[in-house]
Amino acid sequence: MIREEALWWIRVAKKDLERARYSLEKSDKAASLFWSQQAVEKALKALHIALTGDAPKTHNIRRLCEAVRQFLDLDESVLEKAYELTQYYFITRYPDLVEGLPDEIISYNTAKEGLLVAERIVEAAEKTLGKTVE
Repeated sequence: MIREEALWWIRVAKKDLERARYSLEKSDKAASLFWSQQAVEKALKALHIALTGDAPKTHNIRRLCEAVRQFLDLDESVLEKAYELTQYYFITRYPDLVEGLPDEIISYNTAKEGLLVAERIVEAAEKTLGKTVE
């Protein structure tokens, strides 16, 4: 039986994917990347909770993947792209890191790629959890 808390996290991950899609449709590239990163982070935390009963307190996608990657049916190339999302958690939140507006340095293709990777990770995490969560 899957812990209810894990289901909360995967549901929120799916909601964050919706936010990422909507933001990209509105050409808000920074917001799309932020929500894509959040979707991946929360999907991985859902797996952590389901498998270990706890979720690490981190935004680092690579760290979150370490303990659950063997349960994700994904190519290494997808995971490598997911790891890149970690930087966007910070870049999209703190303009001093890029010395300007994040949307001015983020390309549409980068935001779209981030969304596609997030969709794959969330889908794989949901599949691993063993049920479709609406």
